[in-house]
Amino acid sequence: EYKDLSTKASSKLLNSAESGDALAAINWAAPKATGLSIEEMARRVDAGLRRECWFVTGRSLPELFSSAFTFSDPQVTLAGIEEYSRGVRSFYKQGSAVGEIVCTAATAPDTITVIWRNFGTVNLGPGFDLAPYLVTTTLKTSASDGGLIVRQEDAFEAPDKVELLKYNLFKARRPAV
Repeated sequence: EYKDLSTKASSKLLNSAESGDALAAINWAAPKATGLSIEEMARRVDAGLRRECWFVTGRSLPELFSSAFTFSDPQVTLAGIEEYSRGVRSFYKQGSAVGEIVCTAATAPDTITVIWRNFGTVNLGPGFDLAPYLVTTTLKTSASDGGLIVRQEDAFEAPDKVELLKYNLFKARRPAV
């Protein structure tokens, strides 16, 4: 579900160059890793993200996510870890987009917070580069769902459209990343 008209319109311009199913090796029906403490869940999330930043690659760890998982950011809301994974995989240009994990921590009995830097190219039309910005991802777990991740909310202040346009037009003036 798109939260605004411009996001809905731009989703029609997604242009992934990948052939075949890049996520075919993921076992979406993997047995769930229930009963983990929030600290152990945070360690597994951190290790998985540092190995394969699924926020950008889509190569998630379905065993950590509830079947009731939902995702929300300022532009999109959706349900299911596979739908989320396929969505980010098609949105980001693989090999060009980057998600750098800054830190991951258990911040409440049912909450894991991940701070990460996002930049690189997205598959909109001819491809647009994102200027680096920080994302705060809040992962909520549920004791009634075996301690699995039931919700992900991303918060960020991405550059506005004018700044994004300048970033793409004047590449020589970009700061080093």
